[in-house]
Amino acid sequence: MSNKPKTVIIVIVGLILVAVGVFASVLLLQRLQANKAPAAAEDTVKTSVVVVTRDMLLGDAITGTDVTLLSVPVELAPRDAILTVEETVGKIIKTDLVQGEMVLKHNLADPTNNNKDLSFILSEDHVLFAFPADDLMSREGIVQRGDIIDIFATFQEKVKKLGETTTTTGAPVEPEMRTFTVDTMQKISVTAMVLEVIQQENNANPLPTGSDQPASAPQTRTRAYLLALSPQDALILKHLKDTEAIFDIVLRAPTSTVQFDLTPVTVDYIIEYYGLEILP
Repeated sequence: MSNKPKTVIIVIVGLILVAVGVFASVLLLQRLQANKAPAAAEDTVKTSVVVVTRDMLLGDAITGTDVTLLSVPVELAPRDAILTVEETVGKIIKTDLVQGEMVLKHNLADPTNNNKDLSFILSEDHVLFAFPADDLMSREGIVQRGDIIDIFATFQEKVKKLGETTTTTGAPVEPEMRTFTVDTMQKISVTAMVLEVIQQENNANPLPTGSDQPASAPQTRTRAYLLALSPQDALILKHLKDTEAIFDIVLRAPTSTVQFDLTPVTVDYIIEYYGLEILP
């Protein structure tokens, strides 16, 4: 037997041994990495933070279904993150939050606190305006906090007819008082309400001693609405209020975003709309 076949056999055996060694090394590295991975996971300290389960808007009140707990690495939790759901329920948010976003302490306001924290729904370019609740909808207690409303107003203004400067006698035309009914504001959210507690009469029949019936809740009357408005809109409402305009509130659907294109109503509009000029 020549030396050439022996050399070939030795080379093949050597290659096999090298392949076995590489395979064993790979298995050993994989086992070492698998052993280190759980240890690294165990070294990560986590904490539970409160996140919102849906998109929420400035001024929304948080309910139990709006928030949940999420486990995150402790280094990712901000210093003022809220750690329990109970701390958020019933509070009102001061900013828009998107689904999955952490709820932070400075994002919340408590509407029942002694300071009456009403600034929570105000952006920097808005003011809080107290609007009187004198219309029929308000007297019946229909409008509630968070409702979307439009404000109608009827008022009188002096106007001149276009193109007429003098009368038939040559005297200058004097402005005449005209009555207008307009939609002054649209899509206004009722930020808060000022309520008056109605005192019960002293001669009201008290519940019998030992009665299991719960005491009736105190009756309230709406005195004013607090509206977050731009300063210009607040000035318009103030002018109309100070000039003794008559206001009425109409209630929109909670999801309404429509901007109505309305025509101011005057006596001429009514005459034309109902065809009153053709009556005998």
